[in-house]
Amino acid sequence: MANLLPSKLLGVTTSIVSPTSTPSPDSSSSSPSPEIIKSLSPRGGAPLTGDSSLIPSKYIVDEKHSKPNSNSSSSSSGQSSSFNTHPAKISPSAPPIHLTRAPPSTLLDAPARAAMSLPNGMTASAQARAVRGSSESRTPEYEIDEDGLGVPSSYKNGNGGEERTPLLSPTPTYSNNYNLNMKPSLSRSSSTGSTSSNRGVLRRIFIDRSTTPSQHLTRPTFPPPSLSTYSPIPPKPLTLLAKLNLFINQSISIILSTYFLIFVVLWAFTAECCKALPKWVWPDRPKKFPWDDENYWKKEGKKISKDPSDYARQVGMDIEHQTVETEDGYYLKMHKVIDPKAEPRSDGRGGFPVLILHGLFQSSGSFVTSEDRSLAFWLAKNGGYQVYLGNTRGVFDMGHRNFSRNDPRFWDWTIRELAMYDLPALVEHVCRETGYDKIAFIGHSQGNGLAFISLSLGMCPSLGKKLSVFIALAPAVYAGPLTHGFPFTALNKMEWSTWKRFFGVLDFIPLMRWAYDYAPARLFATLGYIMFAFLFGWTDANWLHRRKTKMFRFTPTPVSSASIFWWCGKGGFADRKCTLDDSLERWFDNRFPPLSIYHGGRDYLVLAEPLIERMEKKEKDVKVIKVTKLDKSEHCDFYWAAEAVEWAYLSFMDDIESTRPKYPDEEESPKEGTETNIDGIEDGSD
Repeated sequence: MANLLPSKLLGVTTSIVSPTSTPSPDSSSSSPSPEIIKSLSPRGGAPLTGDSSLIPSKYIVDEKHSKPNSNSSSSSSGQSSSFNTHPAKISPSAPPIHLTRAPPSTLLDAPARAAMSLPNGMTASAQARAVRGSSESRTPEYEIDEDGLGVPSSYKNGNGGEERTPLLSPTPTYSNNYNLNMKPSLSRSSSTGSTSSNRGVLRRIFIDRSTTPSQHLTRPTFPPPSLSTYSPIPPKPLTLLAKLNLFINQSISIILSTYFLIFVVLWAFTAECCKALPKWVWPDRPKKFPWDDENYWKKEGKKISKDPSDYARQVGMDIEHQTVETEDGYYLKMHKVIDPKAEPRSDGRGGFPVLILHGLFQSSGSFVTSEDRSLAFWLAKNGGYQVYLGNTRGVFDMGHRNFSRNDPRFWDWTIRELAMYDLPALVEHVCRETGYDKIAFIGHSQGNGLAFISLSLGMCPSLGKKLSVFIALAPAVYAGPLTHGFPFTALNKMEWSTWKRFFGVLDFIPLMRWAYDYAPARLFATLGYIMFAFLFGWTDANWLHRRKTKMFRFTPTPVSSASIFWWCGKGGFADRKCTLDDSLERWFDNRFPPLSIYHGGRDYLVLAEPLIERMEKKEKDVKVIKVTKLDKSEHCDFYWAAEAVEWAYLSFMDDIESTRPKYPDEEESPKEGTETNIDGIEDGSD
């Protein structure tokens, strides 16, 4: 039997039922306790094997030890497992089989761990065998209750109750001195870390039901880091020798990465000068707008700050700083826009909540630097929404429950962790703060790229039930033509071992962080614009030039070296050209929220056309309510362009209004919608 059942399964079963407490066929005089019988009572499904001769005697129970109300047909069907809904045929002469069922969090952890590329060697083979042999076999559907406990819908006991076994996602591994009961002290009592509600987001089994039952074991929707040469850092505390080795390697990487950055900046500066030569001879006249009070903003908005609150006060609003803790212990900065003129609804709640998430190398500050036409302030004032600006880990000097920012374990994450932990924590925080069951989500570039990953099968697809609409700005799913040029063509040839030598294992190019902290604002903004204009093909053609220093006061922000390796290194996004496995027939199910896509005609970093085509041909469960192409828009012009209100903001509000739940004081009659399906593509060109 040891050859048929994995050792981990046997270990779990023997830990639940000892030989002395489980009756054998020969010990008919001893009767098990009611509690034992209840815990071992069969569940709906099919046995792991139909040959009773292969079952050890301690797992075979005499028929009179079964439940009093069980009939002959149920006893002959054998023990059931949640893997196969088709019962195996057992000989009538064979004794009834009662395999001990381990908690679902133990048996069904392999699919989740495989999808998240975590160790699962002990259970993967058992899961594959359990679903093999029937094309109709499928994984069970799970329901998540309010306490965060997941139960299969088929696991109902005779009294109508549910089996209260928490279905945990793999628990993050910390150092040996880590206390699981430790409660962090956060700056706000309402933070995610102060209640157990956000743990319900991740306390589940991630089910991938697409194509084949075992697909989540062998071909997860999100390609695991193992496809590249990336290797996570061991969670053990660093020894003295390891710290010394880290210091030497980081010193070498700082020197090499600094030379690399200087080379890129000089190359970019030369390219920018060449492009600017014609403008020096024939300068462009700045475009004037009737709504722009240039003299006022040059005087009142001249302050350059690293605090988003300063920009909110310039427009008569304020920003509240909040702290959110993720399931794996990271503290995230959340900025809530406070409009003093906002009025509560009839039920006492504020306006409908909107969560906005930034792109790579950016932060929430990107949405507050366009003065009164900043995306965050405009939505709060004109839409009456409660606007929350999220930030991913490491931004605004946020830390970790156990690791310092100088610890390599603090920076050991990629977009997978952002999708698994950061986004669910941010969404849960906004829902709890506002009292709404659903919120609107706006993501730019990496901000929506990680959302597509999070909502995909095998990750956190049930998160889609908390989103009323998903507005994707410059969707980062398919790579654009810029990834075919330098420096991407050089970086995507680098193995992880080589990458670590050049860029280290902490934040990517620490010189950028030091410049952010200590360099003069105008110098930092000028160099930042030149570098990103060269790397990502940005221009300031659609911006108000006086805002440029403010915009790049928050760009670039610290990002882990491992994360940039995922984007640019060998086997990463720039190499594969897609964040998900494009060969799969299905990425999402019907839990995916209504989707609105905005892409620019001059955005060469990402491509939206392949995503739109896939949504139309393969993702039949996804409701695409709008596809808008702005011919003159570049990668960040959806919120940085001088005419962003006319180009995009009004359409954003239309998306939110057409999908949000109605307020109690609104009419019961349905509002006329302005939705268009994927066949009616809007063209935002002038």
